[in-house]
This record gives sequence, structure tokens and C-alpha cells, in this order.
Amino acid sequence: MEAAEAAGGPGRRELLATVAAQEEQLREYRARLRDLVRAHKGLLAERAALEAGLGALAAGAAAGAPAEGPAAAAAAEGPAEARLGAALATLAREKARLEASWQAERRGARAERERLEGEAREARARLAAQQRDRAQEQADHADMLRELQRLLQDERARRREAEQGPAEEAAEEEARRAEPRELRAELERLRSHFQAQLLQEAGKAAQADEQLRMGEQRVAALEARVSEMSGLLGAYEKARQKDQATIQKLKDRIAQLDLENKTLALAASGHAAGGLALEDGHLDANVLTDKVEKLAELARVAAEHTPSLVGDVGGLCPAEPPKEMESGDGEKATVAYYQQELKQLKEEFERYKVRAQVVLKNKSAKDGNLAKELEESQEQLSELKKKYVSLRLSREVEAKQHQEQVEAKRREAALLQQLHRQELERCLSDGREKSLRLEEEMHKQRDRALAILAEKDQELQQLRVLAMPFGLQAPKATTGPGVGSGGSGSAQSSGGVGDDALEPLALPLPAPNEPTFLLYTEQLARKEVELLALRKQKHQLEMEAHQFQEKLLEEGEKHREEVSLLQGRIQKTFRDQSREGANLEYLKNIFYKFLTLTDSLGRQQTLTAILTILHFSPEERQAVLSHMDGSSSWWPSGKR
Repeated sequence: MEAAEAAGGPGRRELLATVAAQEEQLREYRARLRDLVRAHKGLLAERAALEAGLGALAAGAAAGAPAEGPAAAAAAEGPAEARLGAALATLAREKARLEASWQAERRGARAERERLEGEAREARARLAAQQRDRAQEQADHADMLRELQRLLQDERARRREAEQGPAEEAAEEEARRAEPRELRAELERLRSHFQAQLLQEAGKAAQADEQLRMGEQRVAALEARVSEMSGLLGAYEKARQKDQATIQKLKDRIAQLDLENKTLALAASGHAAGGLALEDGHLDANVLTDKVEKLAELARVAAEHTPSLVGDVGGLCPAEPPKEMESGDGEKATVAYYQQELKQLKEEFERYKVRAQVVLKNKSAKDGNLAKELEESQEQLSELKKKYVSLRLSREVEAKQHQEQVEAKRREAALLQQLHRQELERCLSDGREKSLRLEEEMHKQRDRALAILAEKDQELQQLRVLAMPFGLQAPKATTGPGVGSGGSGSAQSSGGVGDDALEPLALPLPAPNEPTFLLYTEQLARKEVELLALRKQKHQLEMEAHQFQEKLLEEGEKHREEVSLLQGRIQKTFRDQSREGANLEYLKNIFYKFLTLTDSLGRQQTLTAILTILHFSPEERQAVLSHMDGSSSWWPSGKR
């Protein structure tokens, strides 16, 4: 367990450092991508402006070609084409440069990603190697423990043999009289010590279970919080997508209405020119011919912009005068023919003007409704922006709180790992100390038993030495044979008396010694059983610690996945914010171009783009155009 925890700590820190470095690189890539998107949008806007300018120049050239001639048209188109060509070349060079820089950054990002993937693979391989090393160390430690247990069992067998030897000698000699009170006291002390240690281990196990349960409760609370945040982010994402779809529909509708407004404005300007031309009915035939041709051209332009009026163009276009009239009366017939055509054109123009007024009224009503819808959509957009800001602030606060909780959980997990590692080291050191102490006590017990046996042997030798004079003095007291025989009997009697006198000193008391020896053996057996139980409990605690460590690793992996998911959502939110910033940057560039341009046509196109982007209502657009007509000398009144 210690090896696995030691392997888990540095590996997790290295992975966290790798994740932080990758996040920093992702932020750099995100900034570069924002710059590329901003530049690309600027290029698209410039391209659209140039295309609009090219279309306007082409339309102006087509309109002014019959009146001015090819030489004037070529002279007018020359500078415009040069400017457009230079702008297109600049755009092409900028696009090529941006594409080259983007390709280079993409290759660098791909190389960086491959390098990071290689580092991750190396880290995983290193972690697997460390885990294998720790598993091998655990196996070696288990082998060492088994070897120590075998040595302890051998020592116990030798101790039992040593204890059985003195017991047999004591039984044979019957000389042991002292009770092993010291051994009994020592056994009682060992028993109380082991019981206290067992209670302490049980308390530690209960404390570890309580800490594990508290950790599971905290993890469950964090998971519930993360699920709640995920639901809120999902609801916000759906609302934002719905709002974007609504805004896109409104933009499309506004663009369509702007196109219709431009078409009607062109048609109205054509009508005004026609009315001014028709007021001079007293002109001669050549002037009337020119006016009719202009009216026909204006009718064709209006028919091109308004498909619903294509059927009326045939009536507005003058036909060729008949050849009989040209060959007959000459100029008078031509004047009469054109006067008749002029009357028809006046009638057609009145009908067309009534129809255009009806269309303009309908258009104004639609514009009013659209303005109301636009105001409502803008109000909804402002409310959604406020809601988005509040949600973003709450999300940032919750993300910060979640990050703090994650850091606290990580610190707590590291502290628990450190505590478990210290506890395991302490248990191992205690086990080694206990085994050494037991071996030392066993050696002391064996030395004590040998010393007692040596002391008993010495006492027996002393008693034998003391008993020798009593057996040798009896023959000296007799002088004759009869006396010798009597002396022999007295010697025997005296010898018997000496043996009776020495019997209490030589023989031990078997009654009190035998139960003491049995009690000692029973206590030793009980101690061995308690040691086996403690080993089993220690093994069980180690297994529980391994399971707890594996569970912590699984929870850490799950937590890292949740953190990566939340980081992806946060990055998506940042990308949405960057899109809004890019739109503001695009608007700033257009406004800067509008302020710095000196070309009237370019300023007109830029102003049209600004009015389109800012979604001006028809009334506001008309007010801006009228103000620019009355106050600015550079504003071309004929180009509106």
C-alpha cells in the first residue's frame, strides 16, 4: 500500500502540471484563432465593400454610356478599375500571408500536440513501471514477513524444546521449588499490552471508516453540485441557441426589407425624373424623342428592380415610328406621332404612380410593424444579454467555488495518503519491534531457565556434599563384630535418618509446580493465538487500505474527467464572448474606415454597411440620409 501511494502522489502532480501547461497552450491557440477570425471577417467586409463599389461603378458606367460616349466612359472607368485592382491585389496578398501564417501555426500546434501526447504516453508508462516496482516491493516484503514468521516459528520450537528439557530435568531431579512468578507477571503485562494495542487498532479502523464515509458524502455532494451546474449550462446553451436563431431570422428579414426599400427608392427617383420631363410638353420633336428614350430607360431599370412591374414596361417603351409616316408627311407626322405617344406615356405614368403610392403605403405599414418587431427583439436581446451576464457571473462564482472544493479535496486526499503511509510505516515498525522484543524475551527466558537449572544442580551438589559426612561417621562408633553389626544397623538407621532429614531439602514440591507450568504453557499458547489474530487483523487493515486507495484513485480519475468537461464548457463560453468581441472589432474597423475615407463613393458604401450592421429603422435611415444631404458638402445627392 505504501508503494502504491508513493507511486500515486508524484504521478498525480506531474499530470496536473501537464494539464496546466496544456491549458496555457490552449489559451494561446484560442487568442491566435480569435485574431485570425477577426482578420478574416475584416477581409470579407472589405471584399463585400469592393464588390458593391464595383457593382455601383458598373451600373454608373452602363447608365452614362449612351450620353457621354466611349471615350468619357473609359476615362471614368480607368481610375476606378485601378483602385479596385490594387485593392484586390492587396486582399490577395493579405489572404496569402494569413493562410501561410495559419498553416505554420497549425503545423506548430500539431507538433505540440504530438509532443504532449508522447509525454502523456511516457508518463503512463512511467506510472505503470512504478506500479510494477511497488508491486514487486510488496511481494518482497511479503516474502520477508513469511521468512520472519518461519524464523519465529523455529525459534518457538527451539524454545519449546528448551522449556521441555528443563521441565523433564526438573521432574527427574524433583528439585524445583520456586514458582515462576516473574514469568506470570510478564505474561500478564504482555496480555494487557496486546489487549490495549488491539483496542487501539480497532479505534483506528473505526476512525478510518468514518473518514471514508465522510469522504464519500463529500464526493456525493460535489457530484450533485456538478450535475446541477451541468443542467444550468445546458438550459443556458439551449436558450442562447434559440435567441441566436431568432436574431438570424430578424436579420434576414431586415436585409430583405432593406433590399425592397432600395428598389422602391430607385423606382421613386425614376418617377420623379419622368415627371419633370413630362412637364415640358411644348418642346420640339427632338427634345420629346430624347425625353421618351430616357423614360423608357428608367422604366426598364425600374422593371429590373421590381419584377412585378415587368408587364408594364412594354407600354412605357416607345415603338419605332412607321416607315410610311416617315416617308409621307415628314416632320409633322413625326411630331403628331410623338405627341400621341406622349399622351399614352402620361396616362401610363399616372397609373404607375398610383400603383407605386399603394406599394409605398403598404411598405410603410410593413416597416412600422417590422420596426415594432425589431424593437421587441432588441428588448429581448438586451434582456438575454443581462441574463447571460448574470449567468456568466454566477457560473464564474460557482466554478471558483468548485475549484476551491476540488483543491480542498485534493489536499485532503494527499493528507489522508500521508496519514495512511505514516500509519503503515508505524505498524510495520511496531511489528518489527514486537518481533524483536519477543525474540529478546524468548532468549532471556531460555537463559533464565538455564540459569535456574544450573542453580538447582549446584544446590544438589552442595546437598550431596553435606550428606556425605553423615554416611561416613557410623563405622567409627563400633569396635567389635557384634558392635559392628549393631553399628551397621545404627549406621543404617542413622543413614535413614539423614535421608529423611535431607528429603525436604532435596525434593521439590510437585503439587504447586505442576499447575504453574501448565498455566505458563497455556498462556504461551494464548499469546500465540492473539498474535495470529493480530496478524490477520493487520492483513485485513492493509487490504482495506489498498481498497481505499484504489477507490481514491478512481474518484480522482472521475473528478478529472468532470473538470475537463467543465473546462470545455468554460472554453465554449469564452469562445462565445470572443465572437461578440470580434463583432465589435469589425464594427470599429468599419467606423474607422468611414471616418478616414476621402472618397465619396467609399464613404457612401461604408455608411450603408454601418446602417445595415446596426439595424437602423427606415425612419432613422431616412433621417441620417437627409442630415447628410443638408449638412455635408462631400455627400453626393445623386448617388442616394
